[in-house]
Amino acid sequence: MFIGRKEELKQLETIYASDHSNLLVLYGREGIGKTALALQFSEGKEFFYYQSVQVSEAEQENRLDELFEKCMGAGSPESDGDNDTLKTAAKAKKVFIIDEFHFAMNEKLPKVLLEITGNEQKYGRFMLLLLSSSVNWVENSMISEYKEFSREITGIIKLKELSFAETVLWFPKSSASDCVVIRALLGGVPKYLKLWQENRRIRENMLNLFFQHDSILKNEAEYQLKLELRELSAYNTILTALASGRYKLNDIYEYTGFNRAKISVYIKNLIEMDVVEKVFSVSVRNSENTKKGLYRIKDNFLNFYYAFVFPNVSRIEQGEGKAVYNDIVLPDFDRYMRSPFAEVSREYLDLMSKYRKLGKNYSEWHYWFGKNGILDVVGMDGEDNIIVAICAYSDRKAGIEKYDEMIRLSEEAGIKPSKMCIFSKSGFTPELTRQAKEEQVMLVSMADM
Repeated sequence: MFIGRKEELKQLETIYASDHSNLLVLYGREGIGKTALALQFSEGKEFFYYQSVQVSEAEQENRLDELFEKCMGAGSPESDGDNDTLKTAAKAKKVFIIDEFHFAMNEKLPKVLLEITGNEQKYGRFMLLLLSSSVNWVENSMISEYKEFSREITGIIKLKELSFAETVLWFPKSSASDCVVIRALLGGVPKYLKLWQENRRIRENMLNLFFQHDSILKNEAEYQLKLELRELSAYNTILTALASGRYKLNDIYEYTGFNRAKISVYIKNLIEMDVVEKVFSVSVRNSENTKKGLYRIKDNFLNFYYAFVFPNVSRIEQGEGKAVYNDIVLPDFDRYMRSPFAEVSREYLDLMSKYRKLGKNYSEWHYWFGKNGILDVVGMDGEDNIIVAICAYSDRKAGIEKYDEMIRLSEEAGIKPSKMCIFSKSGFTPELTRQAKEEQVMLVSMADM
């Protein structure tokens, strides 16, 4: 069953409805759902699909030529002669999908594809949909290596992780609380979401997926990185540093022993792959209280892996996965969950704002990383109205201390919020509920989400 991606499907349908042939690139990390989206979009249309693999250039051309013959009716786009079948191409636009097309790119293929889209009278109308899991290649190498081809591309669509709302649709029997945990472990990556067994408890799923010597995701992170990166040992070390809370360049330098120039190059590569991000606090008056130049792992799956799995892989291989889970993961899990919970809270507030439930149209969303704490969400509406939110991920109800923390951090940042909000996994104490009512603070429990 296909779930989500309504906006992407709408975008593809709009392009398909145009009068002329189109050349599109759809890319994103492996497992993000590119093929499923392309095939879902192609339902009810005449389409042709080719899965490109790593073979010799001659073998690749032979495979593609066979498909071109089938696709065009007779002969490849470079065939000689005046074929009647080609001249009387079907009026309906056809879809031609080349999956992992970067494996097939050579001197000939771009010319063939441009010939198809540039000669509608001969071949009919086509929507060429080119898929790639190599984010780095599409964003950096493709344009530099194939300039003429790249200029003719109608559109480039980067497929990102599913939103939390879309993730929830995958698990109709699970609570919002469970879905937040699932997202924190697996991100919004369909390939991984399919592995989660909804009839099992969270603990059982985590042990099954990560903490057994034959767990299917135990080596997945390194496999993903190997697709695009060399010197995996260096990247493993840097990601382990980030996952352990070393967010500043100097902290990474002290942990790894690599020189700063080398670290900067590696982090740049990780940022280009959407694995790491450089996070900036919202611009505030009291910048002296603000932490600057922070890096963190953007990908939830990789963040969890390098926080808990990779450092303990030797014990997991020896059959001590349950002990790792009980002694290392559980005691630190609430701390780890705060950032993923804040992500979901930000998405919740964004939706509330779009549905005009917050009084103002907040459209810019930020964080504030202070020297004494974090404001998990800072939203702005472009008219000096600011909403701030703080998140509490714990089995205990959030108490008045969370309100006091939010007030203190707002003052340290120099922010005068128009609206304040507290998110809590486990609800709120009566004291905080009374205070929130008096101060008109918005309280959102996991059940409300």
